[in-house]
Amino acid sequence: MRSLSFLTLFLFSFAICFADKDYHYYINLNKVLDDKLTIELTPPDISENEAMFNFPAMVPGTYEVYNFGRFVNGVKAFGKNGANITVTKVSDDTYKFSPANQLAKITYEVEDSWDTKIKEKIVFEPAGSNIEDTKNFVFNTHCFFGYFKGMTDRNFILEFDKPKGFYPSTGLSNIKTGETKDVISVFDYHDLVDSPIMYCMPDTTVIQVANTKVLVAVYSPNKIITSAFAAAKLQRLLDAQKDYLNGKLPVDKYAFLFYFTDKGTLSNSSGALEHSYSSMYVLPEMDTLSISQTINDVCAHEFFHIVTPLNIHAEEIGNFDFNNPVMSEHLWMYEGLTEYAAHHAQVKAHLIGYDYFFQVMMEKYNNSLTEYNDTVPFTYMSKNVLTPHYHKQYNNVYEKGAVISMCLDIILRYYSNGTYGTQDLMRDLAKKYGKNVSFKDKDLFDDIEKLTVPEARKFLNDYVAGAKPLPMVEVFKLVGLDLIKKRETETITLGGFGIGYSEETKRLTVTDVLSVDDFGKQFKYKVGDELYSFNNRLLTIENAQEVVTDFISKSKVGDKLVVEVYRKDKRGNFKLKSLKGKVKKVKIMEENVIDIIKEPTDKEVTARRAWLGIE
Repeated sequence: MRSLSFLTLFLFSFAICFADKDYHYYINLNKVLDDKLTIELTPPDISENEAMFNFPAMVPGTYEVYNFGRFVNGVKAFGKNGANITVTKVSDDTYKFSPANQLAKITYEVEDSWDTKIKEKIVFEPAGSNIEDTKNFVFNTHCFFGYFKGMTDRNFILEFDKPKGFYPSTGLSNIKTGETKDVISVFDYHDLVDSPIMYCMPDTTVIQVANTKVLVAVYSPNKIITSAFAAAKLQRLLDAQKDYLNGKLPVDKYAFLFYFTDKGTLSNSSGALEHSYSSMYVLPEMDTLSISQTINDVCAHEFFHIVTPLNIHAEEIGNFDFNNPVMSEHLWMYEGLTEYAAHHAQVKAHLIGYDYFFQVMMEKYNNSLTEYNDTVPFTYMSKNVLTPHYHKQYNNVYEKGAVISMCLDIILRYYSNGTYGTQDLMRDLAKKYGKNVSFKDKDLFDDIEKLTVPEARKFLNDYVAGAKPLPMVEVFKLVGLDLIKKRETETITLGGFGIGYSEETKRLTVTDVLSVDDFGKQFKYKVGDELYSFNNRLLTIENAQEVVTDFISKSKVGDKLVVEVYRKDKRGNFKLKSLKGKVKKVKIMEENVIDIIKEPTDKEVTARRAWLGIE
């Protein structure tokens, strides 16, 4: 990357008529009009008479064609020495300029996708743009900055005028910050799109994880969640992931960018988008206890993308076409293996228990069977994921894709006597390829077989490239576990009613009584009841899990239980009411239960202990 002094960069935006090979963008964050920002571009030298200027139709990680040019309007062009430039809109994402070799400056407006009047194909917020005047700006850079066809391999220099005190949180390193002006330089358009920037008054914490400096930046409108809290949660998680990756991370700097919202989102969802050196999060602003496991699970997934696809990817990703995207066959690895590793690393580091890990993985397996088409080969779905029919199957990468990866991990552990698993496989594939070398889709299974065993190749052929249902019983047998399809059992429950939360009163609420079991029927719960105490223990969202766990684990049949609830009377006023009953076990039907085989072989036990990190 070319290193430029701050003074040199500062002068770029004022030298409108100068010519060079770089893109020079200027953005004034102090001038917001109707949730829009005006973008100015001094373009690189163009020798052709006509040039196509593109905004991305799609970017890596989204698996959705959004046509980001829809949010751009008012495109104008200015010629050198007053030359007249014709601007022709070719499509939502493409503009033609002629004569392009006379271009001196381009300006256009960009609308905020988080708060837009464009309701067709809502952009998932972590991939979109936020413009909150004087408060917060989320720059997913593909929403704001375009490129000329055939000219993505140029420097992109971004100059920002900003409100005093604002700070640009990003995974980028080439940044010059000032009191009211920043300049950020990026090597090429692929790196630019790979690098979100969040501007706001800073709440940041930096932690060290092995060889990597990790920036944690938080915007929480009501100051409920701080970067210090998020960083403390992440420290243990990232230390576990560091150990999972053999003690070293493949990046020197990484940034977690958190936007916590106190409102709903247009997409009615929350989550994150991964990048090579950062990840962008849009999550609900809730109390710290409630958000803790969400931070762990979501961040663990996104952070593991530093392995794949950053260091292991097909040509379709390495040479990504922003306007005519072509998909790779291997979403099972990019997303599925990443999702599996996010949970597997936590159980191996004892951040979560074995039972919880099994529960998560079996929920994914059940979801893959009930919510998706289990007869479609995963490689075929992946290759065709942008078509309307197969796009409906995309979220199965986080369900069946993770279970596929778990099965492959178990197979590798068994046939290596516990010495080799998917975390080792990812390390070896990353060594073979790396960030700048792409594999061919058709070669990946061959490469995996060369690094592992023929049984792994057969599994991938039959159950990833093929349409056979996953052999769950046989796979779990390899680690001395039994998968029981259905089992009736008696257990102590909470009562079977649905639980929600009232933002107004800050109490847990009864939302559904249709599935109340024989134990719960004693209490005659009503929808709208607000839970106050549980055997004289005040019940809050912060201690609910502890209270319920203690009750289920420590109660005995016949013990008394008193639940106090606030219930509205006929006038709509809340009154405290005591509901009483005695503990009793109820029969439930469990599906896909994992249990330990009574007499496993030594090889099966060795594989299980290595798989789960049991010392």
